[in-house]
Amino acid sequence: MLHPSVALTVRAGLDTDGDLFGKDASDLQENIVVGSNYIAGTLKYVADYSSAFSGDEASGHYLVIKCEATEGATIKAEVVGGVHGEKTLDEDGILVARIANINQKIKVVATKDGKSNTQIFSLTGLDLASA
Repeated sequence: MLHPSVALTVRAGLDTDGDLFGKDASDLQENIVVGSNYIAGTLKYVADYSSAFSGDEASGHYLVIKCEATEGATIKAEVVGGVHGEKTLDEDGILVARIANINQKIKVVATKDGKSNTQIFSLTGLDLASA
């Protein structure tokens, strides 16, 4: 549900200088575009991302997005169809998520004072590059 008093912006194309558990956004993805209800572009295959993920999840395709909301809002994000459920984002608003297939979705919710703004993004426009 969209509430006008809780702004929420989701974007990509971060310049992270290795701040993503030893990786840059460019190590994980390229040409990412965030539309009003979709995310498109290419996710590169990463063979060993054990500094951020463990076990079977340490290899695969990873999406990096930046979420910004009204000051004081809590931002939660989830890979719908993923295995970890909803996660409260740190102050930096950066989500690094393992994407297993393009049928999953990204759900982002910003909440403040009992009001919320929810955005759901289709991932069918992503290309999961080969290893």
